[in-house]
Amino acid sequence: MRRRNFSTVRKMTRGVKLIHQDLLTEHPLDPVAERILDCMRGRISPALQGHFMQLLRSFDEDMQIEMADDLNDFSQDHTAHTTGVVSADIILDLGYKMIAFEHNILKKSERSKTINRMRK
Repeated sequence: MRRRNFSTVRKMTRGVKLIHQDLLTEHPLDPVAERILDCMRGRISPALQGHFMQLLRSFDEDMQIEMADDLNDFSQDHTAHTTGVVSADIILDLGYKMIAFEHNILKKSERSKTINRMRK
């Protein structure tokens, strides 16, 4: 399987060396957070659910549970929550946008931008 490169620094700069570290096994998904994300089955695509399971892994167990709960709430009633933790809120904001895209509630202009980015 080809590994996706999410690094923009390598694409946007010259002379930058990128070293890949595989820390995935050191940052597991909390079982409670995983069960909460499983509750979203049928409301979001399996691909998006898997994406969220990967995104939450970089946070501690309590934050994973909070974020999973917030994403689950948004997938049910489109109520967005923030945590006050910038890194978590950036991920949540991205997650809300992805859910809104799948639920077809993203504003038309934003939906067009997203579709154009996906085509690149």
